Amino acid sequence: MAPGSLVAAVRILALSFCFVHLLCLDFTVAEREEWYTAFVNITYVDPATSELRTEKTECGRYGEHSPKKEARGVVVLPGAPQDRQACDPNTRFLVPGPAAWVALISRGNCTYKDQIRHAAAQNASAVVIFNVGSINANETITMPHPGTGDLLAIMIPEPKGREVAALLERNVTVTMTITIGTRNLQKNVSRTSVVFVSIFFIVLMILSLAGLVFFFIQRFRYANARDRNQVIKQSCVSTRQQKLISLPSD
Repeated sequence: MAPGSLVAAVRILALSFCFVHLLCLDFTVAEREEWYTAFVNITYVDPATSELRTEKTECGRYGEHSPKKEARGVVVLPGAPQDRQACDPNTRFLVPGPAAWVALISRGNCTYKDQIRHAAAQNASAVVIFNVGSINANETITMPHPGTGDLLAIMIPEPKGREVAALLERNVTVTMTITIGTRNLQKNVSRTSVVFVSIFFIVLMILSLAGLVFFFIQRFRYANARDRNQVIKQSCVSTRQQKLISLPSD
């Protein structure tokens, strides 16, 4: 194999590597999750000081299938303490009249879809589920809840949920306003893509090593053949010179 052929082969291999690398890089981040935070504004009268308090934090996170809109209403817990997860279809909420209300539910042992549907059956304006049992107390996730219609649903951290629930258990009226927060685009690496890229790199490495081994073997054979030709030529020249010397002179 000539040096020029080797250079051409290396160039083609490098270009192929760059092309597939870019293709795989784009493919590995093809799975993207778009999610929105939610501003949660609560208003209540402090029972100790009788002062009106307002707290607004960007602690909520819209559900995956929730419409990104605003909602406002009086916060309501399930009536019975054992129904705070609203997993039972017969869960009753202590709804304060015909006014708009927001259901506050603890994350439970059923699907988010069931929890939201049970609150929607009683005409909740929005559903707020506070996370429970997470390693990170302030963690929220994008809840999957297909088939819940256009009912607004968000998740809030456990401390915030327990704070509001404690006020309600003291018969404090809490009004909550939910507004759209920040749009986030999270890129997720596909495991299938990682495996594909890893296999490609391994195959490329094997082909590269095989090409180098083949090149050096061919070069070694070429060098040996050239040396043998030189030895044969030198031997022929020496034999011819000896024959010329051995001829008798006239």
